Amino acid sequence: MIFRVLGSGAFAPGPGERGARVRNPAGYALETPEGVLLFDFGFGNLRQLYRAGLESRRVSHAFFTHRHPDHCGDLAALLFHLHYDAKPVSGELRVYGPEGFRAFWERLRKAYGPWLEPQGYRLTVAEVSPARPVEGPGWRVACRPVPHPTPAVAYRLDSERASLCYTGDTGFDAGIADFARGVDLFVLECTLPDRARYKGHLRVADALRLARAARAKRTLLSHLSEASAAEAKGRLPAGVGLARDLQRIRL
Repeated sequence: MIFRVLGSGAFAPGPGERGARVRNPAGYALETPEGVLLFDFGFGNLRQLYRAGLESRRVSHAFFTHRHPDHCGDLAALLFHLHYDAKPVSGELRVYGPEGFRAFWERLRKAYGPWLEPQGYRLTVAEVSPARPVEGPGWRVACRPVPHPTPAVAYRLDSERASLCYTGDTGFDAGIADFARGVDLFVLECTLPDRARYKGHLRVADALRLARAARAKRTLLSHLSEASAAEAKGRLPAGVGLARDLQRIRL
């Protein structure tokens, strides 16, 4: 399995000269022998998918943590592309999200009319529940609610090959460390510097606390702002790193 970071940033681009330090919004792809699994797909990530050396036709499942556009903004772009061009090699695309995601999909469908409708493949859109893990060929994805202003979940994938946990956007919740305990890769949001007081995202100290408690083999801090990345850089313990766009990690 190969994990690829499509976007390591939050919704706002950084202030880098000529965009040199701009991070794409949240998006991650897990390449398996059977296909590609997406975890969030914020605006700009369809192009990032191809820049990462992957093809949309290999995507079989897409897991969305919540409905903010920096996490699902390119869902419409993906479906538009599949409508006219590539078709999933599996013959089906399965899309999952938290409470309210089905209604969101219906509104999206109504807004765009026929252009997102599947042509030549099957599309399934469903809401996830902690009581009903999603199973695929050789893997299992469980979810857990996390604190955020809109319904949001973290995901954990377990397989015979590897395991990973991805939080999406979240405020601090000590139970997240239990959910991610011992995974091969823990992808953890780290949006805010410690001076920030907003409760819907993790500050650097919060993220590092969860990283220590989870005891994952490797932790990747992501959903980074310029401020959080700069603050975290000099405080990273062994096994914890900062995500970067198009980063590739073999699990």
